[in-house]
Amino acid sequence: METLQHQNEENERRVMSRIDAALRINYQVIPDETALNDPYDSNFVLPRYFLLLAELDQFDHALHYEIEQLNEKDQQIARILSLFNQKLNLITGSLYDSIVQTLLPVPQNVNFSESGFSFYSDQNLKQGTYIHVTLSHPENFFHIAATAQIAYSEHEEDGKFRIGAYFITLHPQDKVKLASCIQVTPTTTI
Repeated sequence: METLQHQNEENERRVMSRIDAALRINYQVIPDETALNDPYDSNFVLPRYFLLLAELDQFDHALHYEIEQLNEKDQQIARILSLFNQKLNLITGSLYDSIVQTLLPVPQNVNFSESGFSFYSDQNLKQGTYIHVTLSHPENFFHIAATAQIAYSEHEEDGKFRIGAYFITLHPQDKVKLASCIQVTPTTTI
């Protein structure tokens, strides 16, 4: 599924742990004046599947925290709520499999770190351009929104462009989500 990027190119841009993963990615070019806005701002177009998955993720984290707190006071009620949560996960999982999965964009290879990412696009994006991006892990490890600035756009032989960008606005909890997906190994050059 995911592999660490190895040191194999002479002209790589930075030294830091990075990882390749198949992610669902959506982006839109944004004006310079909105680049510092909250990436979850309602003025940005967030795909519906992203909103659904992000809300389910937040709900799941909040419920897990509350069950832990309740477990200290009343283990029986905490156990009942935990079982209820498992049942809810089964129901939402089956809805996800039958409805949502067919509407999702096809995951593509994205190379990312806590500070930036690169991906392939049919569209050439000029260096310095700002984009709003949503990244979703297909196995729901994370769903994040961010704004980024294009660092480079290289034309590839297959007619696509390899786009590199660094994050401008990224919530601290989203940075933690990205970091947790990157295996702790010796730093690799990328």
